[in-house]
Amino acid sequence: MLTGWKLSVLGILVVGVTGIVASITGLIEPGRAIALFVVFVLFIGALELLERIKSRRKKKGEVRSSK
Repeated sequence: MLTGWKLSVLGILVVGVTGIVASITGLIEPGRAIALFVVFVLFIGALELLERIKSRRKKKGEVRSSK
């Protein structure tokens, strides 16, 4: 099962390929497809950043409680 950054990379690849196919077939304008892809990548990046901050807080909490 994919988790963490591997799932994020897979999602970015799927959305990117879908955007390319949709713009080639004329379902969406290429400029709009690029903009939506950029928004999706920023969203995934923000989620990854929040997950890293959360895991750091857990580690710091464990270190503090053991002292």
